[in-house]
Amino acid sequence: MIERKIPLNVVYYNDKDPILTTGGVQTFAKGLRLIFHNVEYMTPENLDLEYILTKQIPVICTNEMVSDIPEDIPVIGFQHGVGAIKYSVTRSSGHKRLKKSQEKSSKRRNTIWIACADWIASKFEELYGNKTKHVIYHHIDTELFDGKLDNDHSRLILHDARAKHKGSNLLPILEKDFPDWQFEPLNCRSEDVPNRMRKAKAFIHLSRYEGNSIVCNEAMAMNLPCMFTMVGLMQDENRPKEIYLIETEKAYKTYFGITKVNKDELINQTRLFIESLSNNNYNPRQWVLKNAVASISHKKWEQAMIDFQSLSGWSLF
Repeated sequence: MIERKIPLNVVYYNDKDPILTTGGVQTFAKGLRLIFHNVEYMTPENLDLEYILTKQIPVICTNEMVSDIPEDIPVIGFQHGVGAIKYSVTRSSGHKRLKKSQEKSSKRRNTIWIACADWIASKFEELYGNKTKHVIYHHIDTELFDGKLDNDHSRLILHDARAKHKGSNLLPILEKDFPDWQFEPLNCRSEDVPNRMRKAKAFIHLSRYEGNSIVCNEAMAMNLPCMFTMVGLMQDENRPKEIYLIETEKAYKTYFGITKVNKDELINQTRLFIESLSNNNYNPRQWVLKNAVASISHKKWEQAMIDFQSLSGWSLF
């Protein structure tokens, strides 16, 4: 935990209020309170441009939302994920809109771009040409997710397969083929997640798309053995190493544009992972401590705010 915070007030702008809703972006938004002296949350319903300009308060926007702010106001666009890639996986109308919104947003001037993973920064530059100035991994509260497991006789394997592209159709297969193990979703209040993880033997996330999954970082911070597909953060050169990582094609296979479960290989990889629990001393927490804690994010956000001060001409410090 850091001893001090950056002495600034900032606004985080998104389409949903993180106090009233849940999700990875909302968790990120609330986590900014570990970094800055004060964080205010705005949505399209309470966006106050006059207040922002009068008080000269830096605005951090979810990537696709920067277009809501007039270009004469400098903003920070935070890239949580790549809509074009997500849409290619899900083909949903909502993600198609996300793709178009991000393409539009990428053309905005007077913007400092920050990504939460190297692969996201590289992909946006490749797709749209907008250069990401900083990469700041999601920081995890490692005092809350303390790595103190109470799972000696546990047969619980947790997952967060809330949607099809996150593996919801894979879990019934695993439940049937591994009846001696309990595969259960986290499915609890955010404040209960650490203790829920504490009792588990492992965590799996067999997703086809991620930006940089916060729940995966939380599981690693808790030092749970983790089985992940090679998506999101796992594509970075500086990815965690002390996990059980499988190629996404070993969980899914695609024929003529149709994606189905790769059942045989999924079962095989899961069996190998479960067998490894008794003889492999996984320690993913070390990666989190070296790369994804608030003290590290603090330094990077401080530099981002110095850059923002130069861009805006505002006197922040």
